[in-house]
Amino acid sequence: MARPRISFTDAQMRGMIPVAKAADGNASPYDNGRFLDEFIVGVARCTGRIYGQTTYQRLLDAFQIRRRPSAQTWSKAIQRAHASGIAPTAPTPDPTTALTLPVDQQALVPAVATPAPQLIVGQQIPNDELLELKTRVQVAETALRDAYARISGLEAQRASLLDRATTAEAAARVAGEQIENERIEHAALVKALTDRLGELSATVTRLSGLEQHLLLQTDALRQDLGQQRDRYKARAEAAEKALAAERTQSDAMRRILGNRALSQES
Repeated sequence: MARPRISFTDAQMRGMIPVAKAADGNASPYDNGRFLDEFIVGVARCTGRIYGQTTYQRLLDAFQIRRRPSAQTWSKAIQRAHASGIAPTAPTPDPTTALTLPVDQQALVPAVATPAPQLIVGQQIPNDELLELKTRVQVAETALRDAYARISGLEAQRASLLDRATTAEAAARVAGEQIENERIEHAALVKALTDRLGELSATVTRLSGLEQHLLLQTDALRQDLGQQRDRYKARAEAAEKALAAERTQSDAMRRILGNRALSQES
């Protein structure tokens, strides 16, 4: 009885792709032993099984990994995997179960871009090539499904960003109108204050001129009053002198008249 063909679910393929890429990146190009240890462990964790060299090589071809370890290196790595008991006892994941491991989009591109072998009508395809073709088709389908999921997520993000951009533009317009209104009010206030300052400056100038005029008038009045005081003082002094002379003359006349009266009586 022929052995059942080995196939992988979409979830298993999505899990194995980043595992293979990570193992290839972590090991140097000359350290195939380390690469195989990490690769076999990762595949076993995704599928629950340890496979043979042929299956692993088909997976590497499907994942576009160009390493070619020797048969002895393969044999030792598979033996180490069996000896370490790394294969999990959990059942193989259901094909409809979603995988939670992240898928590297760049890792999927080569698998999608890999051309399928040209088929000729009536040509019988060997089992090995058929398995490799099926593996590549599974990788391509998985990559397409993941790409569609990513596109849906990007479309949702785009719609959200458009809504946010529309809201931001509306807020910017409102803010611009408020700023313009405040600018106009500020310009009007500045103009009113400037006009008021001009009026106050003109008032100060007029008051300064009036103060100067009043000072000049005060000085002129002070000088005029001083001159009038001097004239009145001179006239008062002259009147006092004239009064004193009149008193002297009156006394003399009184003495003369007194002497005459005495002479007549005697």
